Amino acid sequence: MDPSTTPPSPDKNSPEKKEKKKIGRTHHFFLRGLAISLPPILTLVIVIWVAGIVNDYIITPTTTTVRYCIAYFTDDSQPRDNFVQLESLPPLEYCRNDYLVSRDYARELEAMNQQALSKIPRNLFTDKAWVPFGDRAVPYRDYREVAKRIRASDMPTTAMGLYMELATTRWFKSLFNLSAVAVVLTIVALYFLGRFVTARIGAWMVYKFEQGVLARLPVVSNVYSSVKQVTDFFFSERTVDYSRVVAVEYPRRGIWSLGFVTGDSMLEMTVTAGEPLVAILVPTSPMPVTGYTMSVPKSEIVDLNITVDQAFQFCLSCGVLVPPQQKVTDELLREELGKRLLGDRNLAGFKVQIAPPEPTTQTSTIESEHTETDENTNTPAPAKSDQPEKSDQNGAPPEEKAP
Repeated sequence: MDPSTTPPSPDKNSPEKKEKKKIGRTHHFFLRGLAISLPPILTLVIVIWVAGIVNDYIITPTTTTVRYCIAYFTDDSQPRDNFVQLESLPPLEYCRNDYLVSRDYARELEAMNQQALSKIPRNLFTDKAWVPFGDRAVPYRDYREVAKRIRASDMPTTAMGLYMELATTRWFKSLFNLSAVAVVLTIVALYFLGRFVTARIGAWMVYKFEQGVLARLPVVSNVYSSVKQVTDFFFSERTVDYSRVVAVEYPRRGIWSLGFVTGDSMLEMTVTAGEPLVAILVPTSPMPVTGYTMSVPKSEIVDLNITVDQAFQFCLSCGVLVPPQQKVTDELLREELGKRLLGDRNLAGFKVQIAPPEPTTQTSTIESEHTETDENTNTPAPAKSDQPEKSDQNGAPPEEKAP
């Protein structure tokens, strides 16, 4: 191949490489910032969304019901046909001349001349005046109390609406206090509703309503069954007592599944297996309340250091929400390996740092052999003793030993 036609190799320090590296770092920092900021933002959005649902579908209806009940019992309005309007009466605050008086009082006023009418105190008209609201008329004092607190554009158009506003201002001083009372009433009502459905007749009525009405509706039955499973999981008491969370090799060797130990297995299974068995519920995602029940030998299960709630979160999220103490990091992995090597899994906080073995080269081995040879050569031979060698018992000289 002609070297002149060979394309030049890219330089690592070229401007294009530096620009790509800079863009990669910027992209990495952006993703890290997004990963840090999104969890609190999404949490806040979800909390606000749930609070809005609770306010729109629980607090507001309860508040409206309380206001309506108070307005129904405190309504002082009367039919408008019992009153008439006079043009010669002085204007009043918030309604000017648009107010009514009773027919009997109107006759008394018509019998007076203009000079006598001007001498009547204004507070007397305040007690005798009525403000029209459709086919009803309300006392002026009630109308004025409401008109002082709200704008003219927000003024209700019916007598019942006026007394509902009056119930808020006269009895609770503000809408916040009324909402607090509504929340308390809702909690009390839910408590007594729970006591009612816990009883036999209440549970029977709920069962009949679900099976006889909701289960027969085509679309509502599917939606209701799914919603009921979710609400039962979060708000109902668990009928199964999960003693601990374990891991078991299921559905085959090498694949680990999470399980809940519910108790000991059956007698005949234990006798046939020849070792203790435990009953385990292997949940399914994303609904951990359903799954498979199986009996597994105690020697084949691994206890996990997580709570039952964390295990439920792991199943609900399909493995996304991993407990903090179970996330695979370099530090935790090194710590767990150190525990296994020491044979003590109860140690906490022990860190093992395994240093890599020092490499041994052939040159160093040859040099060490030459050093040992030189040391043996320079070592002096042991000195011979001046005493003559002892002869054996027969007086024969000792045999000479072969070198």
